[in-house]
Amino acid sequence: MAELPHYDLVIIGGGCAGFSLASKLSEYGEKAPKVLILEQRKNYTNDRTWCFWDIDHPAYQSLASHAWSTFEVANRERVHHFDCNQHPYLMLESQHFYEAAIKQISNHPKIQLMLGQEVLSAPINTDQGWHISTAHTVFTARQVIDTRPPKKINPQDSVLWQCFVGYEIQTQSDCFSPEKMVLMDFDHTFEHGLAFIYILPTSEKKALIEYTVFSENIIPKQQLITRLKKSITQKIDRQPYELLRVEHGTLPMGYTLTQQYKASTYLYAGLFAGAARPSSGYAFQRIQSWANKCAQSIVSEQKLYASPKEQWVQSSMDGLFLNVIKNNPTRAASLFEDLFNRCELNTVVKFMSDQATLGDYFRIIKSLPPGPFIKALPGFVIQKIFHRLGWAK
Repeated sequence: MAELPHYDLVIIGGGCAGFSLASKLSEYGEKAPKVLILEQRKNYTNDRTWCFWDIDHPAYQSLASHAWSTFEVANRERVHHFDCNQHPYLMLESQHFYEAAIKQISNHPKIQLMLGQEVLSAPINTDQGWHISTAHTVFTARQVIDTRPPKKINPQDSVLWQCFVGYEIQTQSDCFSPEKMVLMDFDHTFEHGLAFIYILPTSEKKALIEYTVFSENIIPKQQLITRLKKSITQKIDRQPYELLRVEHGTLPMGYTLTQQYKASTYLYAGLFAGAARPSSGYAFQRIQSWANKCAQSIVSEQKLYASPKEQWVQSSMDGLFLNVIKNNPTRAASLFEDLFNRCELNTVVKFMSDQATLGDYFRIIKSLPPGPFIKALPGFVIQKIFHRLGWAK
């Protein structure tokens, strides 16, 4: 019997988390382990967009295709304009990230990417290491990092879900201001959560427009598309447009179901394993931070590194904020409006970028009305106790 192909590390999933880790490992040169990335896609497309604030030299900022120094938040007839020139809002298209990652890892002799490789069943732990089976072959590895989302997602597994669909469109006449993006334009006609329009214009005639919902339930894609099309028609005054590409996603906001494997040589990573910020869904820079620390741990100690647990203050604030949105969806738009209006923008940016200090947390709390949070506090505390004890929600 032929010897099975063996690797020090198999990464299941060549998406953001998988590529980020492999890229970091490649920087260690000869010290890097022998790595195999298994990706079920046969090719990569420009299928998503990651955005983040330009604060403290974020990873991949040089690949950003556009930056905005002003943005607006709109709630009914009230439109608020903000100057974020100190920390511009950056957009990274996935095609640029994929191309950079593939180029970097392809130049490393010990790191290999295999496309069209779907892992058919749960890897098996044996005396010879992990056995990972695809339709084409079986691989063995000393360590495995699994970045795939759960096969089955239940709405009750997360406090809220961020569901979105986006159209990148090209109009015939000028409709957009490429120097200003729309962070949140709330839609009060949606009755099953907090809904808003998100507009990232890259020229006078081109923009990515997303319809986003924070909801207890997972909103079907077609329902989001119907809302998005209506919003686009209103935004561009019924002008015809060309659809260039589509984005769609469902992100966890407060997902706590993923439990790490008992074996220290198998690790879950990615969106459903602590990468997504509970209160916003932002994940890209958090993944970069994890990838850097995980690569360092693998090379120096041969140990896998899980996404760290949230700091108690940040975790508590995010959890309480999500519960307030969940229990007060009609009031949630005003809470975001208060947050941006009553708090210094630099503080909000640091909070959203995981760089807030205790003073920043205090200023965030001070900017929001206490009533909804006091009302939600008892239920939130009970929920935390139940989770700590491992009981059902």
